[in-house]
Amino acid sequence: MCAFRYYIDQPSVVIIGKPSAMLADKLERDEKARLAEQVKKLGPEGLEEAVKKLEEAKGEHSKPIPTDVLSSFPIPDVKSIFWIPVQSVQEPGNGRKVNSRHKSTNGTLQKYIESDGRPLPFFVQYDHVEVRTVYFRPTTC
Repeated sequence: MCAFRYYIDQPSVVIIGKPSAMLADKLERDEKARLAEQVKKLGPEGLEEAVKKLEEAKGEHSKPIPTDVLSSFPIPDVKSIFWIPVQSVQEPGNGRKVNSRHKSTNGTLQKYIESDGRPLPFFVQYDHVEVRTVYFRPTTC
């Protein structure tokens, strides 16, 4: 089968938009009206309370993280890190060379792609990752 049938010659929809000056003005007016309504609803006391809460939140968020919190995380041994094997195959397409820094793994994925028909006329990179479910048990403190 021809790859054009599935990839290139399929019908498509393109939407081109441009910014609307009228909508931008409306959004600005709506936001000013919303703020004015909020100020009216809160009143002077409510505004003072909101400012107080905001300053308290800013103060809380600007505190440095305690060193003991950062140093309490256990550092695993590098040998315990599990690297996920990835098989990759590149089909360069017409008039393009395969990236020399990224070699195909020439494993089962390569054989599977090659057995699926003619190469595609445009660049495609296939990456295959075998998924395994890993469950982590939380450590007790």
